[in-house]
Formats: sequence, C-alpha cells, structure tokens
Amino acid sequence: DCEDIHGNDQDILISPLMARAQEAILDKYEPKHDTAFVSLCSATRPHTKSRKWKEFVNEFTGVDFIVCSNGGIIPLEYEESYPYLTYDAHGEKKYDELYVLFTARSLIRFFLLKKYKYILFNFRPTLRNRRAAIIAGRYLVKAGAITRYEISPNTKTYERAQEDGFKKLGLSMYPDLHPIVMKELHKQINDFTK
Repeated sequence: DCEDIHGNDQDILISPLMARAQEAILDKYEPKHDTAFVSLCSATRPHTKSRKWKEFVNEFTGVDFIVCSNGGIIPLEYEESYPYLTYDAHGEKKYDELYVLFTARSLIRFFLLKKYKYILFNFRPTLRNRRAAIIAGRYLVKAGAITRYEISPNTKTYERAQEDGFKKLGLSMYPDLHPIVMKELHKQINDFTK
C-alpha cells in the first residue's frame, strides 16, 4: 500500500489504510484476560522498546496490553504489524475534538466486540485521551459491555507525583512511571484481577 501514513491527527484518523488495519485487528484479536490495560502510544516503535511500555510489560500481569493512538486501538501483540511500525502523526490542538470523537468511537467499538470485564485506562488528567476514555467507559458500562472501568492516575495522585517531581527521577518524558503513579496502577490492577 502506498498511502502516506504520516502527517497530522486528521490524516491518520481518516486514513483508509489505518481503517483497514483496525478492521483486521477487530477480525482476528482474541482477549486473553478479563482486564484490558490501555495506555497511550509512544514515539518509539515497536512500543515495547520504549521505556514506558517496557516497564508496564515487566511490572503488570493478568492484563491484556492495548495501545490507544490516532492509529487506532492496537493490542500490543500487533505492535510490529504493518502499518503500526511506520505510521506517524503529530497531535495538534486544533484536532483535539476530532481526535476525542474518533478515539471514543474506536474504544467503544473495540470493547463492544472484544469482551472484557474491566478496563484500566492509563491517561493523565492532562491528556485528551482521558476525555475519550470517559465517554467510552460510561457508554460501555451503561451498555453492559463491561463491569467497570477506571482511569489512572486520578487527579490527586497525578498532582502528588508532580509535586514530588518528574525531572529529579529522570521521568520528565515518562510521568506515568513515577512511583506514586505506578503504585496506583498496581493497586487498580490488583483490584480488577483478584
């Protein structure tokens, strides 16, 4: 496929190639656990080579890892499948509303088709993904598609981590790896998987 899959949010969100790739995942993917752990993509590809995703995979068990990006909803096992190693879009504020709409819709569709009891969204309070997760989570609970969802870190935890400082721990690019945030993520996963 020779379609250009580089550009801005809008280019990727409406890309026929990215839509076909998402359909292939929806057709083939089978959940392995009752809990989905959903977090933002990373600039590093494959994602498990990034510091954040490497740490998540090493730290958490009993969950299915799922990447949420403008490229779609991507279970980690597809991270090296075309076009997920090669697409790239830079988020721009002017596309935030479009991004939230497309992402909420993608999350709802994915979790209506793929059966989970619980979803843990790892989206900081500052991310537009958090708005999409709230829309999707509420809808999925109301529809009876999932039992419960949580979004972590909560505002209080994030503010505590901020006050403690990301820079001094070398985490300015990885605020979700702050020990205070990781503790909350562990607690939430344990709550879901016990």
